This record gives sequence, structure tokens and C-alpha cells, in this order.
Amino acid sequence: MSNLNKFEEKSINKLILEYSLPATIGMLMTFSYNIIDRMFVGNKLGAEALTGVALVFPLQVIIFGLAFMIGIGANSNVSLSLGRKDKDAAEKFLGNAVSLSVIFPIISIIIITIFFDSFLDLLGSYGSVRNYTYSFLQISLFGMVFQSMTMGLNNLIRATGFPTIAMLTQMIGAALNIVLDYIFIFVFDWGVEGAAIATNIAMFVSALWVIIFFFTKKSNLKIKLNYLKLHKKIMLPLLGNGFPSFITQVSGSIVVLLLNRQLINLGGHQGVAILSIISGIEAFMFVPIIGISIGLRPIIGYNFGAKNYIRTKKILLIGTYLTFGIGFISFVFLQIFSEYLITFFVPNDPNLIKIGANAMRIFTFFIYLVGLEIIVTMYYQSIGNSKIAAITTLNRQLIFLLPLVFILPQFFGLNGVWYAGASSDLFSSILSIIFIVLAVRKLNKMELHKSLQTENAD
Repeated sequence: MSNLNKFEEKSINKLILEYSLPATIGMLMTFSYNIIDRMFVGNKLGAEALTGVALVFPLQVIIFGLAFMIGIGANSNVSLSLGRKDKDAAEKFLGNAVSLSVIFPIISIIIITIFFDSFLDLLGSYGSVRNYTYSFLQISLFGMVFQSMTMGLNNLIRATGFPTIAMLTQMIGAALNIVLDYIFIFVFDWGVEGAAIATNIAMFVSALWVIIFFFTKKSNLKIKLNYLKLHKKIMLPLLGNGFPSFITQVSGSIVVLLLNRQLINLGGHQGVAILSIISGIEAFMFVPIIGISIGLRPIIGYNFGAKNYIRTKKILLIGTYLTFGIGFISFVFLQIFSEYLITFFVPNDPNLIKIGANAMRIFTFFIYLVGLEIIVTMYYQSIGNSKIAAITTLNRQLIFLLPLVFILPQFFGLNGVWYAGASSDLFSSILSIIFIVLAVRKLNKMELHKSLQTENAD
């Protein structure tokens, strides 16, 4: 069975395991180094350094968003093209993805460099934390191209039928980052600069690994020089289908930026440190769900492109059940062990531990439902429906969370921010359930229509 035929022929459960397990392991490694990075900074340099680094996060998220837009947009179009047995179109999407993965971060670096101090002001970096933010961002800029290429193109390795290779990309980068983090922060005593340098080196190695793969005999698709030239007919559907992922990152960045400012007003820099810890732990809890969605994306895209609608529906429903179950386990874990988790980051700050544990229990109260949003967005992107995917990505952060962050603190003070997080999770999940139901109904109708066409042809 070839790497592509198995999308249609292999057992769904085995296929999901084959693609989602490596994706989950890879994501666990990626998020592990994000968590460990914060733990190293918090333990060695304290809450102020942790805050200084955390303030850069909204800007980094936008850069990541560009990479995800390219990678996921190309992934969906490559999977659909391969499902239609159009290898040439798939290689055109690959070529344009490579070019965009270099062009976008270079433009971003130029803009940030020109307006560097203005960006620091916008991020809310003032006083004692500004030096940390300045140093971390200044060095991080040099690694943006490598991060973009790694995040963008690794999706395509998975789309061409090599989930284990894609997992190794993430594992190599994460393991190298953790080792270098420890050496640069604790041994060489380079502070936040060491954390940034470690990430840059790790991303360079990962990017090199990804590019080399597409020149090997093993790869089903090749990077061809004539396909590196940007073409409107290739670039627009690529960016259009990946745009919801960019919106997710940008909206998240805007929300975090405004959340940080609100937290500084309500609880000082301590509030920002708490949110940084909660966000890191919550993201780690989402890793299995994100891993499942990453694994399902090429499977759904290929089968939908091949008009296997019943198989597509089964995959969607299995993904929905899995994410809910994982989310519930995460909910129980966070409610029970919140204080212990906060202690890992700031072991010598009892007041922050107490406030942070309470904040985590409130903020993540509906975490078991959030996975539904991830799955429904993945599904609509996989079948090329960027409009609905954009709606599902916007509702949680921009439509619900953002206004609630400013309304609820008027009644509940700092706790209002945490209540806003829980409320937005609940409301957005209800909308996601509606879109999942609509997707299942639409797939049933498409299968019925296909069956009628087959009968008429006979």
C-alpha cells in the first residue's frame, strides 16, 4: 500500500493513530520546550524576566500565524490535489509555500527593526521589565525565517504521507532547544538572551532538516526551482485556505496584548506572569487535541478530494469524540493540581502561587469543550471552506473573550479576567457544536447525491 493510497484504503482507526500519534509526540516536544523555557527563565531570573519574555509573545504569535497560514493553506491544497491525483498541482503549492515562508518573515523583520521601540511600547514593556523584552526580541528576530520555514513546510511532510518524519522535525528542534536553553541560561549565565539564541539555533537545524527532506528520493513531492516563482492562481487559494489559521494567531495576539494591559492595570506585572503560566500550561493540555487535528487534516483533505464522504464523516466524528474525552481529562487534572503546576514556575512566590492557582481553576473551567473548536476549524480548512473556518476561529477570542475581558472586571476585579476566559470557552464551543452538526448533515447529503448519480449512470 503506497503512502497516498492508504488514505482511502487503510482502517480509519489505524490511520488516525499513524498520523495523530506522531503529531502529538512532536507537539508534546514543541510545547515542552516552551514550558521548560519559561520554567528556566522564571526559576533562574525571576518573575520580572518571565514577564519581560511573555510580553514578546503577542508579536511572536503573529509571525507564527504567517507560518501557519502558509503551512496549513498549502497542506489543505496539497492534500486535496493528491486526492484528485494531481501531483503537479501539489508540487506548485509546495514551491510557492517555500517562497512565501522566506518572504513573509523577512518583511516582518524589516518592519519590526524600523519601529523597534514603538513595538516595545505597544507590547506594554515599561520600567524594570523593558530590558528583558528588548534583549529577547532583538535576538529572536534573527531566527524568524527559520521558524517560518520549519512551521510552514513541516505540515507538507505530513501531507505527503510521512507523519513520522514530521514528528522528528519537531523532536529534533525541541530537544536541541531544551539542551541549549539549560547550557546558555544556567551554565553560561546568558539570561533571556541565551533563551532566544537557543531557540534560533534549534529552528535553524529544524529548517535545514525540512528542506533536505524534499530533495530526497523518499519524498513524493519535490521542490522545483520553476515552481518557486509566485503565481496568483496558486498563491491566492493557498493563502485563502490558510487565512483562518492566521486570523486565529492574530486575534489571539491582539487578545493577549490587551489582556496584558488589562492585567497590568488590575494586578500589575504579577497578573501578566500568571497569564503567561496559565497560557503555557493550557497550551500543553491542548497538545493531544492539536496532535489529533494535525493528523486528521491530510486524511480528511485527501478523502474529501476523492469524494469519500462517508469515510470523511466517520473521521470527523471520531476526532470530535476523542477531543472531548481528552479535554475532560485535562479539566480534572488542572482543577486538582493547579497549585503544584504554578509552583514549578515560581517556587519562591507564595502569593503568586495562591492567586495563580485560583485563576487557573476559573480560566480553564470549560477546557473540555475547547477542543471542539479546534476540530471544527481543522475540518473546514481541510475541505477548502475558509469562510466557515474563519468564523470558528474568530468567535472564541475576538467575538466573546475580548469584550468580556473589559466588561467582567468592572464587577469582579482581577477575577473578572479569569471569568471572561471561561465564559468565552463555553459560548464559542456551543457555536462549534452547531457547525459540526451542519458538517455531518452536509456530508450525508453529498453521499446521497453521489449514490444517485452512480445509480443513474448504471
